[in-house]
Amino acid sequence: MGILDFLRKKKKVEQNRITQSKSTLPNVTMTDEQVNAILEEEIKTFFPDQGCWSSDCFRQSNEVSYENLPCHLRNNSWLSSLLKDVMDRKGIYMPRHTIKNFINNSKDFEKLRHAYELRIVEWQINWIKNGGENWIVPKGYDELALSLSEDVDIIIRGGVSKTLQAIGMNKDVIEEGLEKFADSWRPAAMLIGFEHLYEPIMFRKGNPSPASGEHLNNWLADREYKYYKSHKNSVDKYGVATPAMRMTPEEHTKLLKVLNKQNFKRIRYLEAWKQNSFKNSERHTFYSEEDSLNK
Repeated sequence: MGILDFLRKKKKVEQNRITQSKSTLPNVTMTDEQVNAILEEEIKTFFPDQGCWSSDCFRQSNEVSYENLPCHLRNNSWLSSLLKDVMDRKGIYMPRHTIKNFINNSKDFEKLRHAYELRIVEWQINWIKNGGENWIVPKGYDELALSLSEDVDIIIRGGVSKTLQAIGMNKDVIEEGLEKFADSWRPAAMLIGFEHLYEPIMFRKGNPSPASGEHLNNWLADREYKYYKSHKNSVDKYGVATPAMRMTPEEHTKLLKVLNKQNFKRIRYLEAWKQNSFKNSERHTFYSEEDSLNK
C-alpha cells in the first residue's frame, strides 16, 4: 500500500472516529439544569469586550462569524448558530435548537447582549467625534461640517444613529446609548458649534476677542432647550434633562430676547474684526468687541 493510500485511510478513520464521537453524544442524558449551567458559562465570554466593528457589517452578511456579530444582534437563530460554532470548536457539542431555546429565554443572555450593544454605541460615538471615517453623515451635511458648522451635536447624533441602523442595530438601543453617554459628546459638541459660529479661527490674521461668558451660556442654554424638544422621549427615558432643557416656553422666550441681541452684536463685531484684520494683518492686532461698536 502506497503512502497516499495510507494517508487517505488514516484520514477516513479519523473522520469516522469524530463522527462516531459526535453521534454518541445525544445519547448522554443531561438535565435541563446541566444544560443551562454549561450555556450560562459559555455566554460569559461570548460577547466581545470592545464595541468596535468593521465596515463589512454594512453588507449584513449571513455568514456565521464574529465579524458579522454586530449586524445580527437581535437575530436569535443566527446567534444560536454562532454560539454552537464556538462550543463545537471547544469540543462541547449541543443541538442548535437547544441553544436557541436557551437564548430565547435567558435573562442573563439578554443582559450581556444589551451591554454589548451599548459598547458598540459608545464606540461609534467616540469614532465619529475623534475623526473616524466610513460613517453615514446626516442628510444636508458632509464630514467637513464637523469642522465648520454650528450643528456639531446634530451631525454626531445623526451620524451615530444612521450608521448603526444601517448595519442592522436596534434603534431603541442606539437612542439609549446616545443619552446614556451624552456627557461624553453632547456638551463638547455644542461648545464646538458655538466656537465655529462666534469664535472662528483665522490663521495668520490675529485673534478676535473671545465672546462673553454670558453669551456662551445663553447660547448653550438655547441649544439644550432645542435639543430636548427634538429628543424629549429619549432624554426622559434614558438620560438626564439639564436645567436649560426644563425651561418653560415663557422662560425660553425671555432668553431669546437677550440672546438675539448678543448674537447680532457678536456677528457685527466679527465682520468688523475681519475687515480690520485684513488691513492690519502684518501687525496681528487684537481687536475687541467693544471696538466694533464704537466705530
